[in-house]
Amino acid sequence: MQLPESSPVTSKRQVPRFQCNHVKAELMQNGFQASGELVNFNAHAFRVRLQAAASSALFYWFKPDLPVTIRLFKGDNVFYVGNCRHIYQQQNGSGVEIVLSPAQVQGTQHKEQMIRNPRKEKLQSLSAIFEHPFMEKTFQRKIIDISTSGFSISDKSDSAVLVPGMIIPKMTVTYAGLLKISCKAQVVYRKDESSIRFGIAILDMGIEDYNKLNQLLNNVPTDDEDMINEVDTEQLWDLLFDSNFIYPAKYKHIQAFREDFQTTYKKLYNDCPAIAKHFTYQKDGRIYSHISLLRAYERAWMVHHHAARSMEGSPTGLIVLKKMISYLYDLRRFPSAMLDYFICYFRPGNKFTDRIYTGFAKGKSNPRVCSLDLFSYITHTVKDAPSQLPEGWSLQECSNSDLWELEQFYMHHSGGLLWDVLDMKNHERHTLADIYAQQGLHRKWQAMALHFSGELKAVVIKEESDAGINLSDLLNGFKVFVIDPETPMDAILAAVENITRVKSTESYPLLIYPAEYTKDKDVDAEKDYIMWILNAQHANEFIEYIMKRFRMNIT
Repeated sequence: MQLPESSPVTSKRQVPRFQCNHVKAELMQNGFQASGELVNFNAHAFRVRLQAAASSALFYWFKPDLPVTIRLFKGDNVFYVGNCRHIYQQQNGSGVEIVLSPAQVQGTQHKEQMIRNPRKEKLQSLSAIFEHPFMEKTFQRKIIDISTSGFSISDKSDSAVLVPGMIIPKMTVTYAGLLKISCKAQVVYRKDESSIRFGIAILDMGIEDYNKLNQLLNNVPTDDEDMINEVDTEQLWDLLFDSNFIYPAKYKHIQAFREDFQTTYKKLYNDCPAIAKHFTYQKDGRIYSHISLLRAYERAWMVHHHAARSMEGSPTGLIVLKKMISYLYDLRRFPSAMLDYFICYFRPGNKFTDRIYTGFAKGKSNPRVCSLDLFSYITHTVKDAPSQLPEGWSLQECSNSDLWELEQFYMHHSGGLLWDVLDMKNHERHTLADIYAQQGLHRKWQAMALHFSGELKAVVIKEESDAGINLSDLLNGFKVFVIDPETPMDAILAAVENITRVKSTESYPLLIYPAEYTKDKDVDAEKDYIMWILNAQHANEFIEYIMKRFRMNIT
């Protein structure tokens, strides 16, 4: 083999670099800090041009053999934060250019979990469209598999534009160009196979987009083909009566606003995905179990209207409970969902709820994980003219000191999560009332302080919602916290009657805490209710408990 005396040399990069547009960069390492811009990048390296002012400091304080943290951003949007290792650097008149390689630590923020909603594979016509945060160009990639927590996409090695750890603020999952689901996402891993596979975790999405994704995945054939979202109101009524969810006394109460009830439920079941969700198990047109969710407070969703009847011995109530848990499991991770707490009201002594909710709370024995608060329930008849407060008593909106005293009282007696759910200290920043109003519905709550001779004796929380939004009217009445057990019941009832409210019914419920107050005062309470609250950060523990308790697989 003979070579000529001179030959041309051609240099070609194994992996192409991509130019960037207006992405700011910040480097930090011990005492060193410098700012600049991202010039170009590929899947394995960033080239950063630092400002000239950093040049002299760079050589004195920067240590090439130590890791350096890089932050890439534009305005308030952060696209990447991670540790890198130094490759090389060069200095010129405009400053210093430094090349850094991201540390290949993948998926540390999204560890494998024992409980995980199943991924659906081989869905035709499903793609991810995203605007690349570094390049401001739009790309489209085929989705390989997908669940409510994330998906994976494929790419070619010579055109891969993603880096593990990168945050993509604008990602759209599209199905055949017809259904579009928007989300904020992050690249969590890269696998070099026949093509390159990138794992994408969904960081946030609006609840309406989440419902679209659920609907898309649920339409893939599974064993749950009898899970139907369309509800025949007459069939639902039949279930509620047959399961004794609506008993004679409750039906008599509902009759007073039957038309309003039907109007409200048509809205909730058809037009309000931002505040309501339901799951129904049907067979041959007959509803066997039903469960519904309502965003009841700013950062809390309430489980209500859980009713079931047996179908050939099958536990149909568990079927919809399983579906609801799967739905909530990933939703709770998204900041837009405002899902920090789960709430459920139930009567003491109910075997089903005792096994599920009470059993878990008592097993944890930690009210900051899961709390149980017992309320007495009485119905008070509306009078044409409100009673006068007894002499020496006064009623006004809670001051900061009143709220502080209420917090101390509740935490001493319960130590639970209800104070966090009510979030009275930030009440002025709540937006839930506006969200309900956009759906043509009504929801708000307000705390009023009952004093005697200047001392706080009780706090009355006035709750308002549309008639029938909850069949027991637990969101359309009053919660009364009796701080001084010697407070006379007449003063409490007079305070309730004097609170301005829309009297849409002839009577309204009072939930009184602590429940012992009505017993000590010989008040004829109709029943008791337990308010169960779960901190959503411990949802895994609750799901594991359900799986073991009922020997069922949630996912």
